[in-house]
Amino acid sequence: MQQTPDEGAQASDVAASVTPPEAQAAVTQAERTTILWLTNVSHAVNHFQNGMLSVLYLPIMQELGFGYIQLGVLQAIRSTLNSVAQGLYGFLTPFFRRTRILAFGNILLGVGVVLSGFAFSFWSFVGARVFAATGSSAQHPVGASLLSGYYPEKRGTILALNTSIASVGSFFAPLVAGFMLFYMGWRQVFFLLAGLSVAFGFVYLLFGERKPAAEPSKQGGRSKLREGFKNYRLVLKNRNILLISLVMMVGAGGRGGGVNDTYLILHMVNDLGLTLGIAVIAKAVQQAGGIVGPLGFGWLSDRVSRTRVMQATLLLSAVGSWLVAFAGPSLAPLFTILAVYGAFTHSRMTLTQALVADSVTDEQRDAAFSIFYTIGFISAPFWALLTGMLMQLFGFTWAFSILAFSYLLGVVLLFWVKDAPRVKAAA
Repeated sequence: MQQTPDEGAQASDVAASVTPPEAQAAVTQAERTTILWLTNVSHAVNHFQNGMLSVLYLPIMQELGFGYIQLGVLQAIRSTLNSVAQGLYGFLTPFFRRTRILAFGNILLGVGVVLSGFAFSFWSFVGARVFAATGSSAQHPVGASLLSGYYPEKRGTILALNTSIASVGSFFAPLVAGFMLFYMGWRQVFFLLAGLSVAFGFVYLLFGERKPAAEPSKQGGRSKLREGFKNYRLVLKNRNILLISLVMMVGAGGRGGGVNDTYLILHMVNDLGLTLGIAVIAKAVQQAGGIVGPLGFGWLSDRVSRTRVMQATLLLSAVGSWLVAFAGPSLAPLFTILAVYGAFTHSRMTLTQALVADSVTDEQRDAAFSIFYTIGFISAPFWALLTGMLMQLFGFTWAFSILAFSYLLGVVLLFWVKDAPRVKAAA
């Protein structure tokens, strides 16, 4: 497809912004490495806190007395607030360092995990999870923007590493929480593990990313706010960003857990008749695929067309969803299917993040990630409710068979997404 003059001008603007603000401030390799691993490991802890719910839902639902539809309502409410909060965090970056925002988010997440342990009814549990979601919402847009700025020349690889390490947290979450349930109640699990997020919040307070060298030190609050609104307006006019966000929105799974964390273990225990221990291991196998897949596809996307790599992963995600839908209790094929399914579905987040970062200037990056996560995740309540209703009315096979078609919509949308010029590493 040939670029129009407007699209060519936009691409030139993006290509011109090849030196990130962080690089302008003469950041050392040691600082880049510190930010990389601090962001990666805190992302893993974030996913750990959410991933352990896949095991804890069983005893929580039994004690508090709610079913699949109520679980869908819980996920819908939590996801809605999560999407809104992700959109708002981008407004804070002109006023606060990203590391400070991530410190606040991690501490707030830890407090929400503690409150979850005090839940006495379905709605009090919903309130606690909403509180936790408000804190965890900062990690994706702010963390992705932070890493994209420090590593502009290999965003696909770095964001893939970030996604894969987050999946390490999701991998250990059901194993650790399942082990702890043998020795204590679900409330005690929340109380003991909440400290992980609070600890990382305080660690973030010890570090701070470099401010752009070109940024006026005396810039007032009103000027920063005007600049923030300007960046949001420019991003909302960027066709690439809107299309990439829609690609994220139309796919049912692959949102760092989503319907997979909510329903897979319940299906394996209630429908396939597996023990909780075996179901936990099977879920860990699915997360192991989510560790390997993004690394491979992210690395490949730095070398060939990101959009074509992503179309391939979406097609394979649809096939994987159908295989999971019809998988039986036989462990060898079930584990194989779950590993492959995890590798494909978890790769979408990596590739969409890299496309977002490629498609805007450095000044617009925070706004771009906030808008991307808001639009991309706004459909999560719909998918959570739909899956819960389909499972309760028709069973898991029908639910996941229908959801498989959602990935094909993303394949079609990607035909209108342009691969932006890449930033080259300094000689």
